[in-house]
This record gives sequence, C-alpha cells and structure tokens, in this order.
Amino acid sequence: MNGRIKFMLVGLLLFSLMLETAWAFDHSHRLFDDVLKQAVEVDGPKSRVRYGWIQNNPDKLNRYQQEIEGVTRSEYEQWSKEQQKAFLINAYNALTIKLILSKYPDLDSIKDLGGFFSGPWKVKFFRLLGEEQHLDHIEHSVLRKDFTEPRIHFALVCASIGCPALPNEVFTADRLNEQLNDATKKFLKDKDRNYIDDGSNTMHLSSIFKWFKGDFAKKAGSVEKFVAPWITDDKQLQQKIRDGKMDITYLDYDWNLNRSE
Repeated sequence: MNGRIKFMLVGLLLFSLMLETAWAFDHSHRLFDDVLKQAVEVDGPKSRVRYGWIQNNPDKLNRYQQEIEGVTRSEYEQWSKEQQKAFLINAYNALTIKLILSKYPDLDSIKDLGGFFSGPWKVKFFRLLGEEQHLDHIEHSVLRKDFTEPRIHFALVCASIGCPALPNEVFTADRLNEQLNDATKKFLKDKDRNYIDDGSNTMHLSSIFKWFKGDFAKKAGSVEKFVAPWITDDKQLQQKIRDGKMDITYLDYDWNLNRSE
C-alpha cells in the first residue's frame, strides 16, 4: 500500500510539474511592459523610443528575451490564438529593439543592419520555439501564415518613423482586439502616413498597403474596403472609397530610426 501511495504521489508531482511548465510563460508580458512604459514617448498617433535609456538599463529586456526563448513549441501550441498572436507581436517588437541596440547609436536606420546580401530582417539572432530565427520568420512565416489578421501590420514596429507607433504598453490576449483596433485607427488617422485629398479625389496611403495588399484583400475584399471605415468617419465618403471611386497613391516610406532625441 505504501508503495502504491508513493507511486501515485510521484505521478501527481510529475503531472503538476508538467502543468507548471506548460503555463510558465507570463502572458502579462510584464518585463517588456515595464520597458515600454519607461522608454517609449507617445505623441498622439506617433511615438519615439529612448534607445539610449534601454541600452543603459538592459536587464528587463534581456530577461524578456530569455522568457521568449524559453517557450517550447508544445507550450506555444497549448495557448489560445489570442495568446499566440500577442506573444508573437510583442516578441517581434522587443527583438527589433534588441537588434537596433546591437549597433546603437551608430546607425540612422534599421536598414544599416544586416549582411551584404541580406537585410536586417534575415539576421538570425534569437531562438523561437526551439530554433534559431530572424524577424521575417515571425512576421511572414508565422503571423501572416497562421492568422488572417491584417491589423497586425499596425502592431509590428520596425523601428522606423514610417512605421505605426510603438505603444507604451504591451499587447495582451485579453485586450488584443481592442488594441489592434486602436493601432489601426491611430495609423490611418495619422495625416503624415495616410490622408484623403478631396480636391484630386485621391487617397494617399502608407506603402504598407502596397506591400501587403493581399492580406487586406483577403480579409476585406480590397485595400479600399479595409481602409474605408478607418480613414474617415464620413459614411458617404466611406462608401465612395469602398466602391473604388477614389484613386490611390502610395507614400514614400520613412526608414529613419524612430529614436527620441
């Protein structure tokens, strides 16, 4: 009897350890949230990053990268879709900052990084779900491939002025839909990145809508139909945009570093 009890207790202990491991990741992303609250300066639809401050206070970002790299594929696959998306978005943004810090302050743009034959997004400098990976893998091979969610393009921030604003808080599963809506609205209402010229009957849009046209069309039917409810509150103008009765031009992308002076 004692042997059976011991066997059962050992089994329960192992099971509890497995559960603890499966749910070990902090889905509040507290460490990265602390970094963002300290280092990101938000000004309406724009933000700037205090890279120098993070460079001088690296502990929390380093520990957050360790948390990201500690997640196993089996653990990740147990999470909800919202937890997975929030994890990948935060990982992308945090690791982009890490990449910038690898050369900061001796760079003016993320494009100053990377090899001769490959850009910064192909540099393998972290582990994700047990494999050495690069930023493009997170965006194109996981987020865009596994989720039909074009709003992620307003949450992923590539450390450039032309990008959507990096928020001073993390994305979390329980608020993800609200946060993605807010990021989309802010980006499309930012007149430096997207605006309507009534005089020429033209919408001037960020190049994001050109690069990822297929993602927006897959979700909404077209870029115009996706953009319409976000870029204006005028219902008649929204319908005109949906009907394809406005021309579209794409603005040059500003790749200058989104650093705080």
